[in-house]
Amino acid sequence: MPQLYNLKAGVSTEADLVAAPEHYQVIAANGAATISNGVVIITKGTACAVTLGTPTSAQNGTKMTFVSATAAAHTVAAATIGFNAGDAAKDTGTFGGAIGDGFSCIAYEGEWLVLTNTNVTFA
Repeated sequence: MPQLYNLKAGVSTEADLVAAPEHYQVIAANGAATISNGVVIITKGTACAVTLGTPTSAQNGTKMTFVSATAAAHTVAAATIGFNAGDAAKDTGTFGGAIGDGFSCIAYEGEWLVLTNTNVTFA
């Protein structure tokens, strides 16, 4: 029997909720990633140079995950600001060259703060 809802009270169970698929973008050639919540899947067969712009204060909380779908030493560069407020000393993340390498970061006050990291070196 299907789940009954109390529509007047707006009650349902968590089992009734269907999560929307996470937004993703595919990058198959050198270029810029669009700043938006979601996953960036890098599919270029050789090293891909991805640029990531400086987030605005209005974009605080935007979470991005970069992941490699190919075995290549991709780079993600946040020119000038760097990652973790590292400026030019930490403005590029270089992937180790394995499928599944990647990292996630969150925008906060004009910076990209790294949340997780799998085989990516920031320098």
